[in-house]
Amino acid sequence: MNKRHAAAKLTLLCAVMALCGCSSLPPGGALAAESGQAQQAQQPIRPGFAAQDTAAQADGRIVVFGLRGSDHVFARYLPSGQPDFSFGTAGEIRLPRSGTGGPAEVLRLTVQADGHLLALGGQTLLRLLPQGQPDPAFGQGGRVTAGLPAVPRALASLPDGGVLVAGGSRELAADSSGPASTLVLTRLLPNGEPDPAFGTAGQVVTALEDSFLASSVWPLADGSILVGGVAVSLDGGTYSRWVVARYNADGVLDTAFGDGGVATVRKDRFAAGRPSDLAVDAAGRVLAAGFLSSGVCTVTRLLGSGQPDPDWAYETVSDLRVLPDGAAPDSGGVPRSVPGVSLALLPGGQMALGGCAQFGSDAAGQPQVRPVLARLDVDGGADPAFGSEGLQDVPDSAQVGVTPQGNLLVGLDPVTQIEP
Repeated sequence: MNKRHAAAKLTLLCAVMALCGCSSLPPGGALAAESGQAQQAQQPIRPGFAAQDTAAQADGRIVVFGLRGSDHVFARYLPSGQPDFSFGTAGEIRLPRSGTGGPAEVLRLTVQADGHLLALGGQTLLRLLPQGQPDPAFGQGGRVTAGLPAVPRALASLPDGGVLVAGGSRELAADSSGPASTLVLTRLLPNGEPDPAFGTAGQVVTALEDSFLASSVWPLADGSILVGGVAVSLDGGTYSRWVVARYNADGVLDTAFGDGGVATVRKDRFAAGRPSDLAVDAAGRVLAAGFLSSGVCTVTRLLGSGQPDPDWAYETVSDLRVLPDGAAPDSGGVPRSVPGVSLALLPGGQMALGGCAQFGSDAAGQPQVRPVLARLDVDGGADPAFGSEGLQDVPDSAQVGVTPQGNLLVGLDPVTQIEP
């Protein structure tokens, strides 16, 4: 059955269920359906640019952020997957990039509590009003470039409209003769100015024993902040450590967490492995997802104290590997950001793992990459109620998040919604 016939069958099923008063599509990996008088299978979103991040607004509209040539592009879609023509021009807004960027340029997108769109585009922070116009109350015409880490990698919004940006003082390099990268964390006020109550002029710099680069940041309800990343040592042999640091609200390391404020999640004998996402569950336990130097996708859990959680059952021996990096169609060859594993927490305590695939061969013996979404139970075991033994084939698993309506938002090209 081809995709067109499958979509038609799914639409007919939705109509029949609506007429009979039955429930919506079943859980466990089904395409999400649009609520309303006439239910319709959500159309996959195929952005015509190098998509790098996605976010869902409160009303279910989907925003995709990426690159096209010398522009940053925001595109918004209706819950059905159709372009939202009330947003910008034909559903897109293009803003010129401040610099030329580079292969390490990272783009991040989030929706703030008041509906504003907040984006990290390389070394520039952008904020748009809910309908897409640059926010004149943020920085210079909606842009902030001063006071950020030299290598910004992670973005988070605070409940009061403030902003966190984490990264490092330089890129990680294979040359041990150069200076080590330090962890850099910036907190901005809602207007984009540095927060004087945080660190020194709104910034905290932490030197670890090894060269460090942050990849994720997670604000906690009490004002403290978790920063996850990788520490790489080139002295006496290359190795890496996944690290999580916790800061108090004023930017001082919380010495009650881990070892003096810094917890080691896992070690890898090579430097190629990378943590890429961070989350905190309802019980206060810290989840760190990423991939090992072998390419294996993995996720580890720490107790709230920063110590390893003995109840965590997920094994690193897995046939899931991180998705290969690649250029999106119609992007002019612009690659995605550094590949990584993403994590989404679900209301029942389960979690979804994106950015992974199963590698094998097709019937003709040619290499085959099957993007999959994995769902784990509360303690890290495969959830058998999801797809096949906890795995669901998806068109693209590059990223996973949860919409305000509770659906999983999966992939970058295409972007799809499925029921969790």
